[in-house]
Amino acid sequence: MSRATRLFRLLISWVGIGVAVPLLVKAKLGVAPYDVLNTGLHQSTAWSLGICFIVTSAVFFGTGYLLGAKLGWACLGGTLTIGVLVNRVLAVLPDQRRLLPRGGYLVVGTLIIAAAICLVVSTNLGPGPSEVVMLGLVNRGLGVAPARWISDGVPLVVGAALGGSVGVGTVAFAFGMGPMVKFGLRRLGYHPHVAV
Repeated sequence: MSRATRLFRLLISWVGIGVAVPLLVKAKLGVAPYDVLNTGLHQSTAWSLGICFIVTSAVFFGTGYLLGAKLGWACLGGTLTIGVLVNRVLAVLPDQRRLLPRGGYLVVGTLIIAAAICLVVSTNLGPGPSEVVMLGLVNRGLGVAPARWISDGVPLVVGAALGGSVGVGTVAFAFGMGPMVKFGLRRLGYHPHVAV
């Protein structure tokens, strides 16, 4: 894969996550497990959701590194870019009261995040925080799907304890993301057990 292709995938993934997280927040049907932690931290502090994302990302990067995952320059770049985008998109994305458009936000946001995860991981330029932990666990011998379940489960439990946004979307995301990421990485021809 050319460097230009890798950079393009990386930028698309950052923008995708920066848009998808606010979609899930505005859906009010439960956010992604990692963002349960961020919304819980947001509820417990005076920090914006974007700042919470940056802080928790630093913790996850450290954990993933200790598990043996590789960190790249894009880890920092992506964290800062996504943190800013989340705040900007939240400010302009309209609230929805009816269930159907909120469900649309949920479905579209979840699919965008799955695609973005696959794109960022496939670049080998530095994955996102949950992906660093996932890849670290794969490095320790777990399969992609169970590693993803763990990397999503921990922030879900901690975030819920802090009052984060948990709902039906959270459950669907937690159980569906592992298989979706596995499928997407296979379609891209990426095998994390080789690269990590």
